[in-house]
Amino acid sequence: MDNNGYVMGGIAFLLIIPAVIISTMFINVVNLDETVKIPIKSDTIQHISGDIESNIPILTLQVLKENSDMVVKTGETIPNSRETIKRSIQSKIDDLTSKYQENTGINIYCKINNVDNSLNPYAICVNSTVDVHCNTSTISKNISQDIQFVCSDSATDSSVESYKIQDPLPFIKTRGYGVLTVVGDKINYGTTLSNYLKSQGLNNSEAYENASSPLYFKKCPYDPYNFHGNSNGLLNLKNCIDNGYYHESRAGACIFCRLEGKSTCTHFGLETFIVPSKSSVQIPTAPCSVDHVIFGEYGHYPIEIYPGTILEYYRTDNVSYHIFLDNGHRNKYGLPLT
Repeated sequence: MDNNGYVMGGIAFLLIIPAVIISTMFINVVNLDETVKIPIKSDTIQHISGDIESNIPILTLQVLKENSDMVVKTGETIPNSRETIKRSIQSKIDDLTSKYQENTGINIYCKINNVDNSLNPYAICVNSTVDVHCNTSTISKNISQDIQFVCSDSATDSSVESYKIQDPLPFIKTRGYGVLTVVGDKINYGTTLSNYLKSQGLNNSEAYENASSPLYFKKCPYDPYNFHGNSNGLLNLKNCIDNGYYHESRAGACIFCRLEGKSTCTHFGLETFIVPSKSSVQIPTAPCSVDHVIFGEYGHYPIEIYPGTILEYYRTDNVSYHIFLDNGHRNKYGLPLT
């Protein structure tokens, strides 16, 4: 080949190189788009399924609040409360998933399989199945969540504080014996509780004139419980009563049974103190100041209202702050035995 031909061949070769590079880049871009499409879809449905999962506790607390508020207002029980709570959560979940489908076009399904007691008496267990489908991408998972229904004095979880759950049991048990009033986070019984106890044929029922008890479920921080008596002047017990704390109890009723009007049950439940009004007059014995005892049925084993002896935990200006406890509960809370 002559010199002109050789030069022209070199130029043609140099022109081919950019074309090859551009073609390679184009192929890489196409391949990149194809590989990214699936992760984007997967991330989307992963986000949606996670959002549904994170909303279940919030919706559960809404349902618990709505049902407890209704009982507090009417004094009427909720038979088969687990099934009622389950159906209500399912209804709210259905509304939520429908909105997601309208906004995204993605198929979303969430079924509340079961609502029952948790091993933690301050929580309930909600079991659900979440399915999200988009084209060829699918997420399907079974979820079991322990959802705490207690609030605290220093809560950081705004969802729990927004849905404080009232204790329905006092309003069920005292229905027909008077009117309960709510002041802040306390229930004031007026003459209602003494009327209730008198109807059971109990002595010294007047000790519970103007008694009070907690309105909301709050977990006691004094754990182990014998710390209640492990302070000068029973200060820990006073703080527990003043703050209206609840305690784990094999005899106390769980939240489901409370909604059904049962003062005790076979589940691992809760108990709290019902506190007589401060008084300058001391009655030596009266019904034991634990709610599952007070709201029991006198003489009907194993549900029975039994007496306690007076325990003064604070005194000022000759006014006594006291409760009535049997030795079993005194021992549980580390308090002096009689």
